[in-house]
Amino acid sequence: MRKLRYLIEFAIIWLPYRIIRISPRVTLAPFSRLIARIMIIIPGIHRLTIANIRVAFPKLSDAEVRHIGRESLFHLLLNLLEFVWMSDNPGRIEQCTCLPSPIVERLRAHVAAGERIIFVNPHLGSWEASGLMAPYYADVKMVAIAKPIRNPYLNRLFNRGHREKADGLKIIFSKGAVKASIKALREGYGVGTLIDQNTRVRNGGIFVDFFGLPVPSSKAPATLMHYCRANNIPAVIIFGTSIRINGIVTAHAEWLSKPFEKYADEQEIIQELMNFSESYIRRFPEQYLWFYKRFQYIPRDIDEALKRRYPSYAKVAGDRFY
Repeated sequence: MRKLRYLIEFAIIWLPYRIIRISPRVTLAPFSRLIARIMIIIPGIHRLTIANIRVAFPKLSDAEVRHIGRESLFHLLLNLLEFVWMSDNPGRIEQCTCLPSPIVERLRAHVAAGERIIFVNPHLGSWEASGLMAPYYADVKMVAIAKPIRNPYLNRLFNRGHREKADGLKIIFSKGAVKASIKALREGYGVGTLIDQNTRVRNGGIFVDFFGLPVPSSKAPATLMHYCRANNIPAVIIFGTSIRINGIVTAHAEWLSKPFEKYADEQEIIQELMNFSESYIRRFPEQYLWFYKRFQYIPRDIDEALKRRYPSYAKVAGDRFY
């Protein structure tokens, strides 16, 4: 019965997937905007999205908060549909994306020096396109970490299908990702990671400041960098994000402000990366993924006044979190 359910799910998804692939690009934005307007009135989606935006931007008016929430869903849908539309088609990739030449030159210099690039990306703009552009435009060999889809047919379609169509890009899955990432680094690949997931402390997470509140984030970028240094593997950490500007998904990149060994600890490194993320989100709040329980976990022994700033869905992290 499970296999039958998976086949039915695949059949339902496959047709829209094929329609997106053959549709004109101009149809994607109107369709995404229509679905976004429907999604924002669904109570659960509305409450979560609005609550997150209010935490980050408490001084905005109700109208401004609703606008950001609606636009956030629109960009989420458009970026995902456009990613499906352009994948495995170089002409379409170049229509939709731009990796500015100064960034291309710096990335190629790292590649020429034999340095592995540890990319750090937030859920801002088109994070899927971010993983595509470095291999496509700058010849960077890298692996990207993806969460597997339970349905094996859909997993093959989305994770082993169009995601790997850029030369040099491979997908590894979140289960066993550390071991797979280390193997990739040893083989000359860079690694792409997401900075703003609620990684538990027992799974390698750490609390850092985000819009004035402590939130958990993965230590993976710093941990992988430590591994490279301990094993004489040249590597560099780069923060990257891809923002839609005038209809084109345009890549941005930031490098750490000082050499890796000058940082006091892993928390200082992750905090600087999170600061990069927050600065871009403040510039482009309508392109951030607010439909996610980013402020879900409250650290122990937090000040009561600060604790009251968390949204209603938040809870104090229990023993299992640590």
